Amino acid sequence: MLKSANYIYENNIIADETNTTKQHCKKAQVGVDCTLKEVYKIKGFGRIYSDKSVIPDYTLVDKISIGCDKTGWILDQGTYIVKLNEGVQFGPNDTGWFYQRSSLNRSGAEIISSVWDPGFTTQFGDKIEAPTLRLNVHADKIIIEENARIAQLVVFENEDTTQYDGQFQGGRTKSKLED
Repeated sequence: MLKSANYIYENNIIADETNTTKQHCKKAQVGVDCTLKEVYKIKGFGRIYSDKSVIPDYTLVDKISIGCDKTGWILDQGTYIVKLNEGVQFGPNDTGWFYQRSSLNRSGAEIISSVWDPGFTTQFGDKIEAPTLRLNVHADKIIIEENARIAQLVVFENEDTTQYDGQFQGGRTKSKLED
């Protein structure tokens, strides 16, 4: 069963005063629209092994003026990692997916997201991080304003399953297996 926007906003979107926020996200007809906080270029390469994954380093792309007293990014064709403003947590029967908003899709860009498993959270101790997604820009360029709504989180109820306790629990961008 697909969960309502109210359910997702109240149960799956989490925020704190320092690292993440609910002030920019918006309930949609289905799901919650999530917003862009930061953009990164992938530096180096990932390594996918049978027992763990090692994620490459990321380099922060600086925000610039995009006109009309707004800041954001002018992104060339390529692959980026984007960080959202909103933190997430998934209950024992919640499975999430992020999809690109249709305006991003019609502008020649797409959000790529993996399955967000039951029990996964971007909270690590007292700190809440925000999820990262992959953004592929297929057009020559795209301009995206800071805090623009770029992805929609939808959550489905699943039957009982084991809870996520993987290497990226807590919103880590580096595997806890590297610690």
